[in-house]
Amino acid sequence: MSTGIWSAASGAVGKTNALDVAADNVANATTPGFRAETAVFRQTLANAVDGTRGTQSYRYAITRNNVPTFNAGQIVDTGKPLDAAIEDPNGFFAVSTPQGERYTRAGSFRLTQDGALVLPDGAPVLGENQRPIRVDAAQPNIRIDSQGQLVAGDSLTGEQTLGKLRIVKFDNLGGLQKEGHVLLRASPQAGAPKAYDGAVANGCIEQSNANAVQGMTQLVSLSREFEMITKVIEAFSTIDHKAATDIASSR
Repeated sequence: MSTGIWSAASGAVGKTNALDVAADNVANATTPGFRAETAVFRQTLANAVDGTRGTQSYRYAITRNNVPTFNAGQIVDTGKPLDAAIEDPNGFFAVSTPQGERYTRAGSFRLTQDGALVLPDGAPVLGENQRPIRVDAAQPNIRIDSQGQLVAGDSLTGEQTLGKLRIVKFDNLGGLQKEGHVLLRASPQAGAPKAYDGAVANGCIEQSNANAVQGMTQLVSLSREFEMITKVIEAFSTIDHKAATDIASSR
């Protein structure tokens, strides 16, 4: 069998993954806090030993991993008191999950009936003490302020600070890995989370940083590349079949 077909096949696998990533980016172009991903490839040099020709080297394209991008999405005003957006791209809200502490740019929060501050999917939002935030939901005018604090009341009746959201930053964003659509896990390469002391846009959310138009263009381009690779595979297969037929007929 021609060795070229394996290189082409590895390319087809890589393009399939890239298509999946691009499709996911397009599908989540309107998901608040979503971080678009890029499929990263590397070439590997494989040595195959042939009894008649000695050691032969062949190159294969392998998907190394899918890397999230951290350019900021557009911050839009919602007017909702529990919505918040971090203005610095290197800032993340901390939430609690069964797998441990995770991080997100999605700042569309809500209060449950028992006063827990959560994401739309129910994941508890952590306070600066690294515990889930829980308040008396019956208090008036509960909102998140520009310092990331949960406050109640107003200037007339008096304001009360109920807690502060745990907002962190990392030395190496390349060490953050996607979990689902809006959550990120910090690998050891990210470094320890540090307290974020920048501004928070209250009454706002950050939109997805995925560009739907660019994503659709990329999907078309990747589809064409995949089609070209499949034609190459078919050509190698035809050559192998002809070679096998010629050998059989010469015997």
